[in-house]
Amino acid sequence: MVRLICGLGNPGLRYQHTRHNLGLDIVDRLAEKLTAAAVEEAMWFDYRRFSSTTAEAFLIRPATFVNRSGLAAEEALRLFEAQPSQLLVISDDFHLPLGSLRIRKSGSSGGHNGLESIIETLAEKAFPRMRVGIGPLPPWAAADPEKTPDFVLSRFEASEREIVENTISLAVEALRVILSEGLDMAISRYNKINPTPES
Repeated sequence: MVRLICGLGNPGLRYQHTRHNLGLDIVDRLAEKLTAAAVEEAMWFDYRRFSSTTAEAFLIRPATFVNRSGLAAEEALRLFEAQPSQLLVISDDFHLPLGSLRIRKSGSSGGHNGLESIIETLAEKAFPRMRVGIGPLPPWAAADPEKTPDFVLSRFEASEREIVENTISLAVEALRVILSEGLDMAISRYNKINPTPES
């Protein structure tokens, strides 16, 4: 049973609504839909409480940069007396096409620095995650790995915004299914959907 939902992203206006902060944007939208309680602060993250179908649950916004997300995850598990299997992490993924969702119960970092930080800090890979597509990399970034950060830290193009909005809505819908019906139902229902304007 998922009790903690953590969206990854960087703090500060400079990074707001960038591709790398899509996890935070999804958590913020979910908070609106759930009418979650007021923001509270811990050392490494901010959080909002809400009631799921079975227990009190929490929306987590790390106050760290993405590559130190493990600090927030570790503190949240300790503060809320939760297990890694109860922590769902939302991250962007440039290996997936823009708009696609991939929900898993465990796995590797896939090269994502935030997931890698959590895996290293918790010494655990068995926590659920939702990877949200922001790819593919444009040719200029695909040709030079050193330019990948420039892409993930950029904002979406005007031509992409409809897909991004559909993606956030779909991710929120999937998260609500996870909370009410469980991970297996969400995996079977959402992993093959690509919310392009034509779909």
